[in-house]
Formats: sequence, C-alpha cells, structure tokens
Amino acid sequence: MKKIKIALAIIVLVALASCQKEYSTEDTAGDTPTPSIRVKTYTEDLTSGGTHTVTTFDLSYDNSNRLISMISETNAGDKFVFNYGSGSYTGDIFNSNVLYIHEVFFLNSNSLVDSTFQYNDTNDSTTEKYIYNGAKQLVTFKEYDYSLLTGSVLSNTTNYKYDSNGNQISATDDYSVTLYDYTGLANTIVIGAPYFFVNKNLVKTTTYSFGVSTIILNHTYTFDGNNRLSTETITNGSTYTLIKTYTY
Repeated sequence: MKKIKIALAIIVLVALASCQKEYSTEDTAGDTPTPSIRVKTYTEDLTSGGTHTVTTFDLSYDNSNRLISMISETNAGDKFVFNYGSGSYTGDIFNSNVLYIHEVFFLNSNSLVDSTFQYNDTNDSTTEKYIYNGAKQLVTFKEYDYSLLTGSVLSNTTNYKYDSNGNQISATDDYSVTLYDYTGLANTIVIGAPYFFVNKNLVKTTTYSFGVSTIILNHTYTFDGNNRLSTETITNGSTYTLIKTYTY
C-alpha cells in the first residue's frame, strides 16, 4: 500500500471491512450487534516527521447500514468501495479512480471473516486465513504470498491474546510484538464491524516492539453532546500525531 495517496491509518482502521456500528455493554465478546448510528464524515489529520496531511472522507451506507463507500472530499477518485454478497463481500481501493487493491472476503458460519484473496495493480497476490476461538475472538492470523507457480506460501503468522473483558492485549507476529492497554471507556464506534472482532474498550496506549526498537503511542478521546466519539488523538509525543475526527 505504499503508493496510495490515502493515509495508511485509514486502511488499518477500515481493514477493507463492512459497516460502522454502536453496541452496548451487554454484548458478549465477538458478537455483532445491530448498527444504530452512522458516521457521516471521517477526517484524519496526520503529522509525521516534517509531513502534515489532512484527509476527509464522506461515508455512505446501504439499507442494511453496511458501509458501501468512503470518498475523499479533496479528490473523489481516492476512495474505498464495498460490495456485499451471500457469504462474501469485496473491497476495492482506488487511487485517482485507478483500481489499486481488490480484495475478496469470505465469511464463516458466524459471519466473521474466514479468509481473503487480494491482488494489487502490480499483479502481486496475497491470501489470508483467520482462526477464532469459541468466544469468536481472533486468535491466529496467517498471511500468504500467492502465485500460480507456487500456490500459497506462508509469509507471516500473528497470534493474539485477550483480557477477561474481551479486549485484545497483544499481537505477536514473526517480526514484532504489539501490546495494548485500555481505558474504561466503552468502544462505541467501529468502522469495519461486524465482520471482524471488535474490542470492548478504547485503547489507552499501544506499544510496538520490533528488533531493538520500541514505539509507544498514547490515545486520548473527546465526545460530543450525545456521548458519541468525536475525536481520537494518537501520538508518541514528538514526531507522530494522528487526530481522527468523526461527524454524524
């Protein structure tokens, strides 16, 4: 995803997934509650090193409250587009109206993503496999490089652990370890649910470790008059700050 103009953070957030939803504390880990509110616009204000960018997306939904598009306000050709079928759906990323990434998501019997197949504009292909426990929590994620000559070749495996509240506390892959600490605030907005596991609470700190390097990111939040998430600020305190803003 190096060449795309759309910020990497939004790609991570959306994960080429489905819809935004709100849920209550009665929902159990991994459940997929009925969507109740819609995010109208999503903005990323990113400062990284000496670079500063601001991107705002307009979001639209189908009659089932599933996200069908995220379109940049500054360049309508930069967009995410989703199409839903029975047992699968597709996600496309366009860069100035040119298809950059196409991905097919296959769902399991619990309506969670089971596997994917992706190709990009340089004809590179990858596949993924998602493995869950009995609580519908993602426990193992496998990434494969794919070609007609070699088939699927495993390139990376990530294993996840959770706390008693159903929050993901660690992600360990072949190259790095990511640790999460949580606030007591309920996670009431997720763009990308319900086809992926959702944490119960909002993250307080994220710690990335790879080799001898460690990066710690602090997360802070503000809310509107209806107690809906308004902004999330993620920063390392010096060279990196990402401000996510939501309107309804």
